[in-house]
Amino acid sequence: MSEKNPTVAVDGPGERDADTVRPGRVLTAACLGYGMVVLDTTVVNVAIPAMQTSLHADLAMMQLVVDSYVIVLASLVLAGATAVARFGAVPMYRVGVGVFGVASLLCGVAPGGPTLVALRILQGIGAILLMPATLVMLTKAYPSPEARAKAMAVWATVAGSPVAFGPILGGALVGVIGWRSIFLINVPVVVGALWMASRFMPPDDQGRAEPQDFVGQALAAVFLGGATLALVKGHEIGWGRPVWAAIAVVCVALAAFVVRQRTYAYPMLPADLLRSRGFSGFVGVGLLLFAGYYGLVFVVSLYLQQVRGYGPVATGLSFLPAALPITFTPLLASRISARLGALRMLLIALSLTALGAVLLIAFGSSGPVGMSVGLFAIGLGFGLATVPQITLVMAAAPSHRTAIASGMLTAGRQSGASLGVALLGGLQSGDTIVIPACAAFAVYLLMLLVGAAAGRHTRGGSPRPAQG
Repeated sequence: MSEKNPTVAVDGPGERDADTVRPGRVLTAACLGYGMVVLDTTVVNVAIPAMQTSLHADLAMMQLVVDSYVIVLASLVLAGATAVARFGAVPMYRVGVGVFGVASLLCGVAPGGPTLVALRILQGIGAILLMPATLVMLTKAYPSPEARAKAMAVWATVAGSPVAFGPILGGALVGVIGWRSIFLINVPVVVGALWMASRFMPPDDQGRAEPQDFVGQALAAVFLGGATLALVKGHEIGWGRPVWAAIAVVCVALAAFVVRQRTYAYPMLPADLLRSRGFSGFVGVGLLLFAGYYGLVFVVSLYLQQVRGYGPVATGLSFLPAALPITFTPLLASRISARLGALRMLLIALSLTALGAVLLIAFGSSGPVGMSVGLFAIGLGFGLATVPQITLVMAAAPSHRTAIASGMLTAGRQSGASLGVALLGGLQSGDTIVIPACAAFAVYLLMLLVGAAAGRHTRGGSPRPAQG
């Protein structure tokens, strides 16, 4: 990674007194860590048949292998962000990467399905520590808004690549080496990430060590994890009594969480963060952005296979018009944002996603060309929106709340992905995708309105953090 940014002096204690922060090394470490986490959300799916045969497990067990990791990410990411704020980004990054690496190694030698599920949960625990830490590290290593935007663009590109190419890489590894290789490949990446994070990292600000809201963390875990589990199982087993019981528990947990945050002296979601101008709105933009995209991915996958008769490979290739711009446009977005401003860039990108939904309504059911045009516009908007959305969220947060702000950003996106599948998943009917495409347009239109409303609370396109 380039290290054009000037090094930043570290005033930390002990052996780090003579060190300097190397932004390029921080960026590389952040990309390696976050890239692993994202890769393991996509690469496992293609290995399910091979794992099922090798481990003599049933399909329900294999679904747990996939779902357990996703549910841990969704339910505990705010708790991980709280740990980062409490103990520091760099220490928690190292712990998270180490836990993820050990869990990956053990996943690669797991003797059975239940053991693999338990180790996937351990992988998720490592992930929820390193994910919020990466954004905090980048925010501190790149104090200049322009340099930070470029770093975020590289980080977003690396994070988005596994979404586009993870299934392809997973298929190649499973076909050539075997399913265990999809976990063992993480081990050398972990070694590289830990070496990168060994020195020249930004200092940790731990001057506001407030009491921990463990009750709030538990309620957030029940709410986020329960909602994700209910949405996933609702599509797998139907919306029967068990799923509605889970939804009832989620609603009670949410109500209790809101009461706790309003009454506790040191809440998990601090009031000064929630009062920051535009912060909640820009987090909501990320939730709706992911809801629309992942909901469409689910629906279009079913449509192509069940209606058009596509095979799995052809279906995967059909998403390349969206996946390629998602992967490569963040770097372009940072350059445009430098000229237009992050807010204006975000609103342009969100408009492109809405345009893509309109194109899907008009031409998506006519054939591969019409589908590709709509998906390309959605992917282009998604890719261009990633960097300004992250930039605006992190800029809106008070400087001492970057860890929990990062956690909320990630939680919003994870929740949006699950919510989108639930909202759009049951809308496919007949031989067209008009109804789910209309629903996606409604989501994107709401997203554009939320983004514009959040923008009105900013001064000159730059969010103003609330004073603590």
